[in-house]
Amino acid sequence: MSKTHRLDLLNNSISYFREAVAYAQQDSTETNHWKFAILHVVQAMELAFKERLRRIHPVFIYESVDRPDKTISLRSALSRLRNPQIGNIPITDVERGKIEKAFDLRSDLTHFEFNHSHDHIELKFAEIFSFMIFFYRSHLNLETVAFIDEEAHNNIIKLVKTRAELMERAKTYIASRGDATVWMCLSCQEDTFLVSEEQCCFCHHKERIVECPTCGTENFESELVDISDLFDWDYDEGRMVLVENFGLEESACPECISETKQKIEDIRRSQYDEDRAMEEYYARKGS
Repeated sequence: MSKTHRLDLLNNSISYFREAVAYAQQDSTETNHWKFAILHVVQAMELAFKERLRRIHPVFIYESVDRPDKTISLRSALSRLRNPQIGNIPITDVERGKIEKAFDLRSDLTHFEFNHSHDHIELKFAEIFSFMIFFYRSHLNLETVAFIDEEAHNNIIKLVKTRAELMERAKTYIASRGDATVWMCLSCQEDTFLVSEEQCCFCHHKERIVECPTCGTENFESELVDISDLFDWDYDEGRMVLVENFGLEESACPECISETKQKIEDIRRSQYDEDRAMEEYYARKGS
């Protein structure tokens, strides 16, 4: 890898980071500014991840070490950085979740499926900004001045402090609800989702809480898995017709999937054994 290529990863990461900060500092409530801030800060993070992997060994920035023609995705880079045999960087599951949510947010924007609120985007930016400050300093050995000037840093810190204030208010609200059940919110990855209100009191994400038809436990509606493909279907006059659902509903929680698959397999085997027994019975009777 040439010196120019080596420098490009780091310099481009810093350039994207500075652009992200510039958009975030704009004195405007326009969501578009935050969209571009997210785009740039996530791109900065992806390039920084690759730079850290390159420093371990240049081949680690490629999808295949045998074919160095395509660099890895952000998710793959994150996985390699967390791998004890490669990066061995202590990125927690919570941090990983926030990083992946930011990556998904960027994907939503680039595919024109963007329907997130201004507050949600700002919160995501604050999370990744805070993470990148830590990453640049701790894992790329950069001084703060190398990637952000003091004035810009102080301006963005205000956003992070605002986020902390919002979190404090959310915790106060949760405490006021007594013994209310609180889950980790699927959107912001914080333990601020009030089950009774079906809403996160931090990022205000709303989602129905439903019972798993199989075990009866409560789950986020989006976490239930469609299991109808496990049923027996037939093709009749241009449409699929359900033949056997084995007494099950069409969805189940993730914890029930393995048990449900085994139950269906046991029923199929039992039916097969019964059919074989009947065939043998009539065969003996007719002989």
